[in-house]
Amino acid sequence: MKEKISALVLTVFLLAIDSTTGIRAEEPTWKEAKRKNSVTVLTREYPGSSVDEFLGKTEVDATISQIFALLTELESCKSLYFNCKELVVLSGNERKNIVYVRNGAPWPVSDRDIIMERTLDQNAKTKVASMKLKKTESVSKPSPSGVTRMDSFDAIWRIIPTAAGKVRVEYQAHFEPGGSIPQSVINLAITDTPYNTLLSLRKAVEEGKHKDTKLDWVKEFE
Repeated sequence: MKEKISALVLTVFLLAIDSTTGIRAEEPTWKEAKRKNSVTVLTREYPGSSVDEFLGKTEVDATISQIFALLTELESCKSLYFNCKELVVLSGNERKNIVYVRNGAPWPVSDRDIIMERTLDQNAKTKVASMKLKKTESVSKPSPSGVTRMDSFDAIWRIIPTAAGKVRVEYQAHFEPGGSIPQSVINLAITDTPYNTLLSLRKAVEEGKHKDTKLDWVKEFE
């Protein structure tokens, strides 16, 4: 009887923690949306939104510094990021800055733009590195005529070393596009954005772009 009471008390306690912290008891399940050319794309429902969250994955022979260099160079707007038309660094430094991004959209949908805080970091113990992106209003830059400002954008790039000179790259994001967009266009973007971006990243790595880059603050896997 005492064991049953203890188990009941523990269950109530855990439920209380869940209700006070806001942590969901069960996360929505990831479902595979695409697997091709060594790139996998997963999607899942995002609570309170009609737009799904996406997670793209791939593995490449590269260093953490090389991946960071590819992700942050200004040329990456058109050479790497899918549908990117403009990328401008508005303020900040190498590891934390504010960027303006404008993405193209198929006619008759208007282009979208957003101002985001971009933060680069690395876990000293695991050596897993990340680049986080989140909408900010700390810097003002009006949208050009005919361009719609996105309501939100939250993303994280994870660079996970698996061996010396080998990393798994993950791109996870959820966005609210703002304005009116057909659901079919949104669904296509959720799959095409991570897939084509990671495919371009793989191509850049295979071409040896930024192969010799070494960032002072990054600790590579040895």
